[in-house]
Amino acid sequence: MSRQVVVVEPGGGDRVGNVEFLARTVDTPFFNLSVVTLRPGQGVASHRHPAEDDSWLVLDGTLTVRLADDDRVVEAGPGTFVLVPVGTAHELANTGPDDVRFLNVHSPGGFDRRIGWRPQRAGAVATGPHG
Repeated sequence: MSRQVVVVEPGGGDRVGNVEFLARTVDTPFFNLSVVTLRPGQGVASHRHPAEDDSWLVLDGTLTVRLADDDRVVEAGPGTFVLVPVGTAHELANTGPDDVRFLNVHSPGGFDRRIGWRPQRAGAVATGPHG
């Protein structure tokens, strides 16, 4: 089966809260790509992904990543890439005074569906339990 080429203009991704999805599970089953913005004081509590890797490339600000499995804290500034393997406990926080923006890749895809993505872009078709 052949998939279509996906082009998303700036600001044209599908949004779920502060997450803008650029590559969704309906686009490719291999990964989800999104841009996430955390305002000062925002974060994501400690959690694990039982079936996918989670990664970030920081664009702006400093993302605090706490890795519970080895009690490590990473202060990831612009240009820093962090990959958290499947099953590794991690939490994210913006403890600074400015917004933090980062690219987020989950592999394989499916993260978008778990957090409530619904079709918004033209021609989008959701499938599966949330579609």
